[in-house]
Amino acid sequence: MKFKNCIVIGAGNAGRPVARLLNHQGVDVTIADSKKYEEFTEIRQDMLDVLKSEGVKLNLGVDNPNISEYEAIYLAPTIPETAPIYEQIKENDITIVTSKTISDLINTIIDMDKIGITGSYGKTTTTTMITHIFKKAGYKVYQCSSMKWNLVSEAIVDDIVRGEYKGADLAILELPHGTLGLLSDVQLKMGVITNLHQEHLSEFDGSMQRYIDRKSLILDMCDKLVANIQCADLLTYKREDTIYFDFENNNKDADKNKYSPKYLASYDKGNYIFKVVGENPFEKTDINIDTVASYNYANLTAAISVCLEYGISWDIIKEGLALFTGVSGRMEHLGTFNGVEAYFDSSCSELSIRQALDFIKDENIIVVFGCVDSTTIRDNTESGRTVGDYANMVIATGFVEITGELHMDSALGLLNAIENDDVIKLAVCTVDEAAELAMKYAKPGDYIVHLGIGGTTSYNEVKEKLINGLNEGCKRYANN
Repeated sequence: MKFKNCIVIGAGNAGRPVARLLNHQGVDVTIADSKKYEEFTEIRQDMLDVLKSEGVKLNLGVDNPNISEYEAIYLAPTIPETAPIYEQIKENDITIVTSKTISDLINTIIDMDKIGITGSYGKTTTTTMITHIFKKAGYKVYQCSSMKWNLVSEAIVDDIVRGEYKGADLAILELPHGTLGLLSDVQLKMGVITNLHQEHLSEFDGSMQRYIDRKSLILDMCDKLVANIQCADLLTYKREDTIYFDFENNNKDADKNKYSPKYLASYDKGNYIFKVVGENPFEKTDINIDTVASYNYANLTAAISVCLEYGISWDIIKEGLALFTGVSGRMEHLGTFNGVEAYFDSSCSELSIRQALDFIKDENIIVVFGCVDSTTIRDNTESGRTVGDYANMVIATGFVEITGELHMDSALGLLNAIENDDVIKLAVCTVDEAAELAMKYAKPGDYIVHLGIGGTTSYNEVKEKLINGLNEGCKRYANN
């Protein structure tokens, strides 16, 4: 590094991984924040404790830290360029650490071919499928997705500190919008866009265009881009060499002649059919889809397309996909409780809810809906309207595990948005309470499904609460 010490302004989702990475590279790092230690959530306090134990200095509860003694500075993205601190930086000739600085570090450390997967939905599933295929092909794969930590940038840095990537010859990285923003100059052999839909817009002032602009960063990061044709008119038209895949004409409005998808797939009479068009065309129907839920067929199409583009043979792709058994927290079957089937899913927005519940849409469904809000404010009205199209009963909860806060207004807002008057609606505080109550009303043959972003942000904690509640409900209402 060209600087020996650095101050990181902001102990948020960007500042923490930056501070930890620079510290790991031998820089003397101080992280400063106007919030006091006790004002951070317990999970964030734990992360700050890790930073401190590794040598990062914490300067918390300070509104205007003295930056003159530092050679470099990193500022949280939320700090506007008009802020007075920029004048101090100029006066003291301090180097600004940028996303390029951090990206260059990642490129140097993880110095192998990298495949990056972004999009609105299906990133984790697609990442997992691709990983299985490349491992079957004999690659030593370093993989990082939101299944490790909700904040993938923090997960990548944690893996670097622990040496998780060492010995690998290929890296497969899920790149949510936050991680894309921080690592916008990471060099990818191949970039993948699963789809683009209205999601996380509360983080972009409600602007779909700003959200698309963030996703567009991947266009310049990769040597080759593979994308869902649904993205074409929204984003990827900006890159004429984009290689498109299309599952069952999932964007009827796209100009197929203009964009010419190379990879096509469909589902017909129990068969998943995959086609390659153009040079060396072929059609295959021999992929075993027994372990792939129907709502993941578009992700399956993406994974196959990427691997074919990379040069993996069809037979190896088949063998690799046979190892895929689903993704934790994506319609994960928890078991049968008093004759009731229980599933755990992290969906919270319209498309992902429909993808999950279409799987059992003709059954009697009781939904335990974890708090829609977590570290991001979400549209509980949209969630309520959507789940009301499927559920016979919705039990909404207000407790947010990742922040330790109670948001009953969010739970009530979701329930009030349900337009179907036949849906029974209840609000309780926690997931375990909701699961126990669901067992009171469930009958053998019914389905209890957990929905809500807590299935991702606090996977183990929420899943454990759900199972505990189901078990308690089994005991209490065994004779219903």
